Amino acid sequence: MIWIGLACGLILLIGLITGSWRHVRRQRKVFTVLVSGPILLTFMGMGQGAFPYSLAPTAWRTPLAETFAGPPLPYADFLKELHRRENRLLVSFSPDYYQSLGEEEILAGCDRALDGVLDSLHLLPGRPVGKMKPMGPLTTVLGLSYGGPAFHDPFFGEMAMIRQEDHPAPRYWRLIGICHEAAHAKGFTREMDAEILTQLALSGSPDPRYRMLGDIMFLRKSGERLHYPEFLRAEIRASRDSLERVEKRQSVVRAVRKIATRLGLQNSGTKYGSREGSENWNPDHPFYATIAGLLSRFAGKTDDGP
Repeated sequence: MIWIGLACGLILLIGLITGSWRHVRRQRKVFTVLVSGPILLTFMGMGQGAFPYSLAPTAWRTPLAETFAGPPLPYADFLKELHRRENRLLVSFSPDYYQSLGEEEILAGCDRALDGVLDSLHLLPGRPVGKMKPMGPLTTVLGLSYGGPAFHDPFFGEMAMIRQEDHPAPRYWRLIGICHEAAHAKGFTREMDAEILTQLALSGSPDPRYRMLGDIMFLRKSGERLHYPEFLRAEIRASRDSLERVEKRQSVVRAVRKIATRLGLQNSGTKYGSREGSENWNPDHPFYATIAGLLSRFAGKTDDGP
């Protein structure tokens, strides 16, 4: 739909530049089809509403990191929280408990949790998401090429995620990704906004399994060398090995990925608030500093049960 819309818009632009606009307009059926392209793109761009049935593009919103800017977060405080979560994960992690949380369950759970977060922040609830579907062949190629293996469909209110066989990944990656896409469905287009809401929904949940995922997400984005339960380490290694084997068979993806890389269309960790190990600490980090300020609003609502 995006490519068709862009092609129609390009043809109209060429007609305007070359002076053949009047000729194009005389072809009523052709002109109607061409004009529908930019209209389609407009509605797609405005599909992520700030509230149900809204067409207000959320790119107009002030980023959450600015709206809820907290005080600067010293590196020592960041490390203290990081190690607190690391120790909690090491002590309380249970493979059976971890594997008991399924994709459909977390979709429903995060949908409710995100509404609670938005209500606590005095923000509008946004659209509910109750369905999940696998990505099709075309979206799989495009998603793997630029780094977007999941997306939210604003028209039908569904979220789509890449099949495990097309992109082997740890269980936690898929579960956190589902919650992230649900945050998009609530009307937050920016990746950073969706990551902040996801972390708040997981870390503030009364379900220890969700908080476990929140800790994993917090740790994996930190860029620091940390310890993880052996079960998770084995899962990460197995997924990495499987992914390497799968990627060797994805010749089309490799070709399109090269094009996306040359055009600068690849996703980056910066958009998601992820740190590199060599990156200097920023006390005003848009993810970690914002989370540190906002999590105080949810303090006392949970326990650290197994």
